Parts: sequence; structure tokens; C-alpha cells
Amino acid sequence: MKRFTKTLVAAIMVVATGAVIMVGCKKEESAQMKSDVAQTEQSVSLGEQEIIDFLADFKAMKQGAKAEGEAVKPEDARNQWETVFNYCHGFTQSCLSDMRHDTITLPMPKTDAEGNIAYNDLLATYGEIVAAVRETYKAIDMENKTLKFVMMSLGNGTKDGDSDLSIVINTGRDIENAYPYYGYPFEEGDCYIWAFRRGHCDGTILSTPTDAAMELENAVSAWDNAHFQLVMPCPNCSTFIINLHYDKTLHGYENPDSLLYANCLTWDEVLNYCLCSEELNTYYNFIMDNSHIIGWPSNPYGVDYYYYLEILPDYAKGMNCPVITEPMYRIWYDVDIYNATRVIREVPGYPVPIDEEMDE
Repeated sequence: MKRFTKTLVAAIMVVATGAVIMVGCKKEESAQMKSDVAQTEQSVSLGEQEIIDFLADFKAMKQGAKAEGEAVKPEDARNQWETVFNYCHGFTQSCLSDMRHDTITLPMPKTDAEGNIAYNDLLATYGEIVAAVRETYKAIDMENKTLKFVMMSLGNGTKDGDSDLSIVINTGRDIENAYPYYGYPFEEGDCYIWAFRRGHCDGTILSTPTDAAMELENAVSAWDNAHFQLVMPCPNCSTFIINLHYDKTLHGYENPDSLLYANCLTWDEVLNYCLCSEELNTYYNFIMDNSHIIGWPSNPYGVDYYYYLEILPDYAKGMNCPVITEPMYRIWYDVDIYNATRVIREVPGYPVPIDEEMDE
């Protein structure tokens, strides 16, 4: 969107970078040895380089080598384990539903006279953490399950004053993998003529004329209503909009695989062109993906962002059609998207219904 585009692109780039990183270390054995990592030191941040070095030492330890490193305080160890684990196994960019929290407890490694944990014990305990979380995660019965992140904390053990490590595993259902984020609003049997308010494809007479374009608009509106930002910063405030403006148009003839476009139809076929649930859901999600931002309410405050859209059927002469006696046509949808900025209004008394008199 207008003023939001640069921020969104930057966010996408960050997520994309993170996705590459996480795929690269989905298994511990994918971490590179330090000798292989040296050439990348200039391309990653200091914090990320420390994680990469830790993973290289962890792999070396599993191969029988003894790593050299400084002993650390228990709290520093906890932070390092948590950071490295979420770096490798936490799909923090995923949108999840049905979140659940599972807790496991592991004994902390022994500390030396100064209260520090030896570096090799730090590495060995990380391996125990990964194994324990993996075992618990595998036992979770959930479709499209995804581990979003873990949180670790130190507690006091019950024997000899030794402390323990508590690990909370945050898991949920990946709704982006299960179905498109915006859902499937149209069910089997939902079939409408593409335009002209001609109703159901089976000829059913409807009390309120509708068509596929209007039903798509209604589906978007239903999603907007369900994701409306209702929390107000003051008890008697309302909102108004400024800078209402046209943002962009999606053309079916530019996106024939994602938005309605059909070519070489007779006029009778145009009038009776039918769209059913599978196509409607495809068009709906394409429209939502190109007008909304996943995870955002439909009307955030103070942001130049999507306000509403219109789906406009259009038709023209067919292109490159076989020569027959009657004219041929092509049909498509245009989706006009409008933006506005929603502003908090603190002065009471507005808005007033247009059919009520008021002093102006």
C-alpha cells in the first residue's frame, strides 16, 4: 500500500532471510564446521555469527572432538540455549492456531567453584534439550503442527540444591499450511452466475438479486467485520477517515490463473457463465492476498491502509477466437482497491445519520 509498501517489502525480506536460515538448520547436522563458516563472517551479524560458531562446535562435539570455549554463568547458558534452539527450530514467522504449551524439565549441568558451566557441558546439555523437545513434540497429535518457539527458565531442583531447566514448548496448527490464511468462505454447492445479478446457476429465484461478484464482495466484507479493530484508546472515542483514495486495480486479464478471465464465449454463455466454490475460493484468496496483510486487523489506526474494495465485472470482444457466425466475447473481473487512514475522533456527537437534521 502507498506509505506502507517499503515497510512491508522490508518485512518480507527479513522473513525470507529467516526462512532460509531456518531451513538450513532444521537438522543439527546441517551446521557447518567453523572452518567452513569463516568465509561468511562478514555477511552476518555478530549475534548470528555467535550462533553459527556454537552450532559448529556442537557438530564437532557430536563427531568426537573436544571444543574449546569459555565457561558461562547459568543464566547466560539458559539464554544461549534458548536463542540457538529458536534459531534452528522455531518457526517464529508462522501464523498458528490452536496453540498449546507443553513443559519439560531437565537437570542443569554441574557448575565449577566459580558457579560457571564448562563449555563442553554447555554443548552436551544443548543436545539433551534438543532430544527432549523432539520427543515431546513427536508425541503431540495435531495436523499441520508447528513449533513456534520455546521459552526456558531456571528453577531450583529438589536434590542437593542443584537447579533445573524448565522448557515451555509453544506449538500450534500452521493455518497457512492447513488452508489459505483467509480461509474457504464458499462451500460445495455455492454456485453463482458471474455477473448482472442473475443469481444461482440452477435458476433459483432469489428475493435479493446477487451474483458471483457480489458474493465475493460479501465474503471480503465478512472477513473485514470479523477482524475489525474494536479496542479504542479512550472510552467515548470514535473514528473518522482521511485520505480516502484509489490504490490499485487487479485485472483478471492480467491474472487469468488467479482471477476470473474467460475468452471466446457466445453472448448466451456470457449471460450464464457459472462460478462455483473451488473457483470462488481461489479468486477470494487472490483478492485478499493482494489487498490485506496477514495478521493485521482490517482497519488499523493511523495507517494508510486498505479500506474497501469493489469487484467489477467487465467484458469485451473475444481475442483470437475461431471464426464462427456469431460474435465472441471475453469476460473478467476488475477489483478496485481503496485505501484510507483511520483516525481517532475524541469530540463527541459524531457521526450523525445523514437522514437526521443537524446544525451545520
